[in-house]
Amino acid sequence: MYDAIIIGGGLAGSSLAAHLARAGRSVLLLEKRSLPADKLCGEFLSPEVTGSLRRLGVLDEVRSAGAHPIRRARITSAGGASFESALPGTALGLSRRRLDALLFENARRAGADARDGTKARAVEGALGEGFSVETGDGERFAGRLVFGAYGRRGVLDRTLERPFLEKDAPLVAFKAHYDAVRPKTALPDGAIEVHAFPGGYCGLARIETGAVNACWIARTALLKDAGGDPEAMAAQTLSQNPALAERMNAMERASEEFEATSQVTLRTKGTFAGGVCMVGDTAGMIAPLCGDGMAMALRAAELAAGPAEDVLDGRRSATGFRNAYERRWTRAFRTRLALGRFAHRSGLHPLLASAVVRAFRWAPPLGRWFIRRTRGG
Repeated sequence: MYDAIIIGGGLAGSSLAAHLARAGRSVLLLEKRSLPADKLCGEFLSPEVTGSLRRLGVLDEVRSAGAHPIRRARITSAGGASFESALPGTALGLSRRRLDALLFENARRAGADARDGTKARAVEGALGEGFSVETGDGERFAGRLVFGAYGRRGVLDRTLERPFLEKDAPLVAFKAHYDAVRPKTALPDGAIEVHAFPGGYCGLARIETGAVNACWIARTALLKDAGGDPEAMAAQTLSQNPALAERMNAMERASEEFEATSQVTLRTKGTFAGGVCMVGDTAGMIAPLCGDGMAMALRAAELAAGPAEDVLDGRRSATGFRNAYERRWTRAFRTRLALGRFAHRSGLHPLLASAVVRAFRWAPPLGRWFIRRTRGG
């Protein structure tokens, strides 16, 4: 009987496992991928992650891994509007291949039973009574609490009958790493850029290898128009923003394949399902345009850890645990998620994207306010 079983060994799952294990809890951490492994992500750690990484005891390790410092942001629209601003601190560019493995190993060092290459297939039980988790290999594990930290969408969402699955999600996303072939027009060091194009937007940021991570989200119809080929989709759609076209023409793809996902939703999915406590993107995903998803995953782990320790110690009831985490999660993320949805809708529509970027350019304090507010500031 584990105190906690955490399904998903990404940022939220590994961080939560480390927090609970260091508090003396018995923790089982299950990750379906064999690490290290790539993952679709903007690979941008916004400035507020410094505190989370320090509390996990990995800040020096992240810096030693060569995380690329990022201090400025630039946003452009397909119509040529552009806004630039300093970030409210130093952000970091670090690949998920490196970061996920680092955090997973940190959880193991903290005392968690961390198993990669192990997929959770089903969860049975109830909050307050205990759970049973079955893996793809047919093994069963018992836990007092179960946490879902498996990302945007997973097989357990279906078995737990989560309502968001019934909603339309007409978005796709892709990611690849690129090397500069014309350095003068490639992405400058120390910058993150977000470029809107008709029906989507693309973020560019350097990672520890010096490569540029390009990650874009767009309407599924644009992929269909390109015959289902992400390379053709990139050529047809990303080039409609002149600033983005200039960047992409100065680079060549280094990744053998694109990381891809479909049916992306930005709706809030809920902090609990079938008694399973959800953290990270499993509870709700901020618009990629905001670049705050990784920071939110780390913060969500902290928000869940305290109430979890309380219920395991008998200081809270199961209902008290649920209510405490829901209040913390809502208070921390509601505003930035709402702003993120507005930014996302703006990014998909060329005229609206141009209007928003021009507003930021004409009133820089407004742009800086938006950057702060999508980071909980």
